[in-house]
Amino acid sequence: MQQSKMKLTERDIEILRFINEFGFCEILQIEKRFAMKKPRCYQVMQRLVKEGLVIHQRIFHGRHGMFQLSRQGAKFTDLPPMSKIPIGYYEHQLLAIEVYLKCRQLYPEAAWISERILQKEKFCDGVGKRGHLSDGMLVFPDGQQIAIEIELTKKGANRRLRILKGYGAQFSISEVWYYCNSKLIDALRTVTEKMPFIKIHDIQEFLA
Repeated sequence: MQQSKMKLTERDIEILRFINEFGFCEILQIEKRFAMKKPRCYQVMQRLVKEGLVIHQRIFHGRHGMFQLSRQGAKFTDLPPMSKIPIGYYEHQLLAIEVYLKCRQLYPEAAWISERILQKEKFCDGVGKRGHLSDGMLVFPDGQQIAIEIELTKKGANRRLRILKGYGAQFSISEVWYYCNSKLIDALRTVTEKMPFIKIHDIQEFLA
């Protein structure tokens, strides 16, 4: 493991792993994940930034800045740093982290595998013709695997059907939990009416 000029605590390393598992996050997600009060959280993150392990930058005016790992910081994790933050994917990814945090609270016995780790391990080679990967995977102690999908915008009918059929052919996946905007729920329920392994949730209600 890469040595740092300062002595990193176990929590420091866990913070680095958490950030890089999702590629980036904001301060609020770090506060929630590690149960830190805001002043202490800022103190810890400023120390990691000063050490050159974490990069902090503001992407959008009027909201919290974004943290991602530097190459040096990523050496403490099993993933490379995210080279480019996809702006169009920014809100989706933050909601994926919020869903992870909620699932971690509701299902503490389950392990979470993020999309970045699924991509690295080419988990099940994805589903569908283009190797679609879920936004996350919950793995329970009994081996049950639940694919997590965050859907905020309407996908093309052919693409969505291809993804759903792909899941139907993945016998290692027990269920697929969709977290959607309320506007998409009815349309998705219509498409998945004969797919009982698909569970649909209103993301706003779930995170409330």
